[in-house]
Amino acid sequence: MANSDTPSSATLPPRLPDPPPPASRTVAPSATGSVRIPEVSAAKPPMAPNLPAEPVEGQPTVRVVIDGTEVVVRKGTNVLEAAKLAGKDICHFCYHPGLSIAASCRQCLVEIEKNPKLQPSCQQTVAEGMVVHTESPTVLEARRALLEFTLKNHPIDCPICDKAGECTLQRHYMDHDHQLTRVDVPKIRKPKHKDIGREIVLDAERCILCSRCVRFCEEIPKTGELGMQFRGENESLDVAEGHPLDNAYSMNVVDICPVGALTAKDFRFAIRAWELRSTHTTCTGCATGCAVELHHRHEQAYRIVPRFDATTNGHWMCDEGRHTYKELEPSRRVRRARVDGEEVLLGHAVAMAARRLRGRGRKVAVVFSAAASNEANLALADLASLIGAERYIVGRPAGKGDDVLRDADKNPNARGAAAAAGAAKHEGELALELAGRAYEAVVFLDGTFEASDVVGSALCAITSVCLADRAGPLSDACTIVLPASSWAETTGSLINRHGRLRVLRPAWRAEGDRRERADLIRELVLAMGERDIGSARERSRAIAEQHGSSELAALVSDAKATRPTLLRFSHSRG
Repeated sequence: MANSDTPSSATLPPRLPDPPPPASRTVAPSATGSVRIPEVSAAKPPMAPNLPAEPVEGQPTVRVVIDGTEVVVRKGTNVLEAAKLAGKDICHFCYHPGLSIAASCRQCLVEIEKNPKLQPSCQQTVAEGMVVHTESPTVLEARRALLEFTLKNHPIDCPICDKAGECTLQRHYMDHDHQLTRVDVPKIRKPKHKDIGREIVLDAERCILCSRCVRFCEEIPKTGELGMQFRGENESLDVAEGHPLDNAYSMNVVDICPVGALTAKDFRFAIRAWELRSTHTTCTGCATGCAVELHHRHEQAYRIVPRFDATTNGHWMCDEGRHTYKELEPSRRVRRARVDGEEVLLGHAVAMAARRLRGRGRKVAVVFSAAASNEANLALADLASLIGAERYIVGRPAGKGDDVLRDADKNPNARGAAAAAGAAKHEGELALELAGRAYEAVVFLDGTFEASDVVGSALCAITSVCLADRAGPLSDACTIVLPASSWAETTGSLINRHGRLRVLRPAWRAEGDRRERADLIRELVLAMGERDIGSARERSRAIAEQHGSSELAALVSDAKATRPTLLRFSHSRG
């Protein structure tokens, strides 16, 4: 594979398995206890019940006219989705493309010729020759009246509402009503700030009874904790006594709530939405690799929310994945290199590590990580080849999985790490070897390895190098620590459980001496007097070419592609 940007002396990364790789193949059958590439999962993301309108080759289509524009859409889709192809955003509350249709809010009413009444566009299926009007005087008046009805008992507490700035009701009011209230009687009061589960607080006063959250709990985790009680203007959302909202996907109800009725305890009153920037990246919480948005400000992450990806996670993500942003806590970051417990300049630490690793005939181990990127693992493989080191792979312990999105493998890149490492041994053997002082030096790609007190004492007595992004027991025990960038500061790639390439996009520039792991290893190799093995960016470019990833290719070729978007301009929420 040729690459004009790679130095002539640099080695290209070994080929990663093409998706999908063969199931359960061993990396090196001759190696005793060698690590196996995990089987490719056949699990699929939750299927959205509503078809997108874009025509699909080989599938039937129909022609419809929407506000004078003729569009060709997939047969079987609804008018609301079809209108998007015509550039029309029909306002709605209860409809969500990932949930069944309730048609209860009536906010999406449209006029269809030859039909005597206005029809909910979410429920109306397109037909050949259908003529739709989404902005006729009748439709606009109905839209305005229904908004006024929705706001009849809604509290006007936008200044203190956590949803302000990304509220669907706010946006529709400003676009379609924008009138002073005519309500001159007391509003119906409902429970406020009610704790209804592990992650969620309910303000029933703000609820507009769209039933999105009810349908979500019934259709995705299939736990059904939420429901409506009472009738008429006293109808309200709640949980049954003794059955709190504690399913593994509960925080999705916050995303799909069009108002501020359901809020996350983790994010309440933390920051205003319009102050945040949004970066499209990949969740590193498990092997699924959900597409997500990381919301952040000034190198501080505040939350993670799902981003639609039909092939991986659909519209959803689990609660565990949402909490991975806490790994990015600034107070835990390793910002400066350390040698024998003393902070030093990065160049000095790299030179010391190179000098201690350079001796020929020394018994050295390198430790790959199933939590690190392909680029970092491939760079470590080059280092291992140059110094003749024995190879090990470590990863996070298995956890809970399910048949929705959660994978029991809590490592985002077990497949990529195993493919890069080749004939590698398991971390259980590594602990025994280190405790027995079998190596004179060891290089850890990150801080994933859980070192016991015995192993920690052994690491203090040898040349132990850790490329750490945050402080932990392993980095505290190692004699040399090189500051590495976190997954939120890295341009890179992972291989998920489906064998697909997933892309990491940097949310902010790594501060201090922090560097991408592949670049730190490159500096270490050059300090040892060896050939140039190539930079992290060159490796990403080669991987993008190999896998045909236009997303990764754009990140390494266009600086603008890495810039985060102000959330108020991203139009992804509210």
